Amino acid sequence: MKKFERDGVMFSVFERDGETFLCTGSVSGKLKFDYAGEISDFYTVDGATSVVSGNCDIDELYEKWLSATEFYRSIGVKY
Repeated sequence: MKKFERDGVMFSVFERDGETFLCTGSVSGKLKFDYAGEISDFYTVDGATSVVSGNCDIDELYEKWLSATEFYRSIGVKY
């Protein structure tokens, strides 16, 4: 697991089964099974406060993270 800071936010990055995860929070790097849905199974990252994932590089994941957290950051949530 790699940790780095970008724009004042600490991120953790790890890879599982060919998919890269970009997370904030106290990340353990472990996935927790939540439930099985009709189309896919749902997991959470243990200790994470926000997560984006995909088969892309860190810069693309960071852009996904900015988009996914835009509202929360606009109302003052700190990650």
